[in-house]
Amino acid sequence: MTFHIDTPTTRSEKLFSQAFSLAVQGRHRDSDELLEMAHEMRAMELRIAYIAQHAPSELAVLLLKEAMTGFSDEADPAEYIQTNREPIRFYASNDAQLRSLINATFNPVPYERDQIAITDAELEHARQVMASRNAEDPSRITDPTITPADIAIQARGFTAFTNNGGCSLLRQCPECKNKYSTKVHAQRRIYWYCPHCNIAKEA
Repeated sequence: MTFHIDTPTTRSEKLFSQAFSLAVQGRHRDSDELLEMAHEMRAMELRIAYIAQHAPSELAVLLLKEAMTGFSDEADPAEYIQTNREPIRFYASNDAQLRSLINATFNPVPYERDQIAITDAELEHARQVMASRNAEDPSRITDPTITPADIAIQARGFTAFTNNGGCSLLRQCPECKNKYSTKVHAQRRIYWYCPHCNIAKEA
């Protein structure tokens, strides 16, 4: 879910920052739990922002004023219209926006976590880098799929998380199955990067 508006995400940003700090400390279980909370919070923040951008600018003013009086069969239509002239005029002139507001409220855009795809051009450049390194050191161990992918994702500014033994943190890729994705981070955001899909998905 992406909006080109000023979205207040202060609370979720704090949770994401705390989750990153825990991951850097090696407390990945705690970090993962906090990440789930952060995503839930960000989804709510974005939904509120999405709804708000459809509201007529004067809606807040109207809501602060006295609500429309009830209409009954015994009521005089002319008197009712006179009493509620301002709200009726508002609803009439903002019908399209109010319909959009109602639609945005009851049909929110699905929240999606960020993902970054490595391009074919980036992979081709990474293969050239790998070939150059292999020429300098023929004993270097490489993999035709994983090595270029690692080079490409590092060129994007990502760094892999490692355990105390210096090994990367892996998990089964939910798309590839039987293949593994690596836990990486960039700009204090945590992702899982699969060298077979060549997609980094926000954790």
